[in-house]
Parts: sequence; C-alpha cells; structure tokens
Amino acid sequence: MLKVESINSFYGDVQILFDLSLEVNKNEIVTLLGSNGMGKTTAIKSIFNILPIRSGSITFDGIRLDKKKPHELALLGITLVPEGRKLFPAMSVKDNLLLGAFSIKEKKQIEKNLEWVLGLFPRLKERARQIAGTLSGGEQQMCAIARGLMIRPKFIVFDEPSLGLAPIIVDQIFQTMKTIIKENDSTVLLIEQNVHLALEVSDRGYVLENGHIAMSGPAQELLESEEIQKAYLGL
Repeated sequence: MLKVESINSFYGDVQILFDLSLEVNKNEIVTLLGSNGMGKTTAIKSIFNILPIRSGSITFDGIRLDKKKPHELALLGITLVPEGRKLFPAMSVKDNLLLGAFSIKEKKQIEKNLEWVLGLFPRLKERARQIAGTLSGGEQQMCAIARGLMIRPKFIVFDEPSLGLAPIIVDQIFQTMKTIIKENDSTVLLIEQNVHLALEVSDRGYVLENGHIAMSGPAQELLESEEIQKAYLGL
C-alpha cells in the first residue's frame, strides 16, 4: 500500500534521512521507532511532501505521493493525526471535526462520518459543543484522532499518539486504533516512543537511528530483541 524507496531528505544542506526504505501493507499496523532527533518527524514530512525529498520515491497504491501537494493526499484517503494534536482551541469540538471533512462534498456523507467518529469516541459526543481548548489532554487527543478519521481514511499516520497522556487513556486510544482497522478496513503507520506498547499492537516495525533504518522485522521479534530491550526498554 505505502512504499518508501531509498528516500533522501534534507533541511537546507543538512541531510536527515539516508536512503530510507519502508513498506506498509494493507490492514497492517507498522511502527516506526526511534528516539528524538533520529528522523521520525522528517520521515512524516517527507511522506506528506511537506518536506520534498531530494531522491528516491514514495508511492501509495502505485501513485507517487512525492509528486502530490500535501492537501491532495486527503483525496487519496490518507490522513495524519499529528503530534501535539494541533486542534483549533477556540472552536467547538464539532467544528474541529468538520474541518477534517474538508475534502468531502456531500453533506450526507459528512453527517454519516461524523456519526461514526462520535460512536468511536462517545465522550466527544457529550462534548460536541464544548470549546476544544477546554478539553482534557486525553479528550483533545481523541478529538484529533476523530478529526483525522472524518474522511474514513484508507491510510492513517499516527504521530506520537501516547505523548503526555495517562496510561488508561493511552490504552483506550490504542484499542480504538484496532477497531478503526477492523471497521474501516484501514492501514496504520504508527510513530511512537512508547516502544513496548507500540510493538504490542503492531504487525511489524522499523527502528530509525540517525536517519537510517537500523533494524526491521515482525513486531514480536523486535520486542524480544536484546538491542531493543537495552536501548529502549531499559532491560
């Protein structure tokens, strides 16, 4: 479904990603792991063509994403749930969600999608008229995810969804991730620092170090790897 082949990305003259390749197949959850500063954010910006790549290619169902404008990816069924939520804090929950459906023209479809996401997050339904900036951190993350789901996406990139949240909220969000794949026939690329939790819900994983893919393989194998345990789990 998503295929990243030997991409090289730069900020000015400074190279951040070096011949990075990864693949995400239909209905998988694939995790991209790495500490801060290893290139995870640059990888996301490259996939969404926010930061154009210098060489290599990025394709989705055979379509070159690196030739598309960032907003055009929504028309292909690709969405990003960004790190830090990036809500419009002065707007209501409902209005934030509706912004996620900007690429849908049919009002009935928007209403149907809204009903679906509020079913996934009943707490948001209770707070639909509430100003988004007054929500708790966990509720804001739910709102950010729900906004990303308003196009019923084929492919979802979650960027650090557990960041700053209580464990019980994180568990709810990761369980919802599995529900989304089942109900919406979606595929997920997960960017996450919580290595143990990410690998537990994933099919496969890649480890990014200094802009290079250092390790890759089935999630369970990575979880049992001594290198992963020492580097990320403190074991």
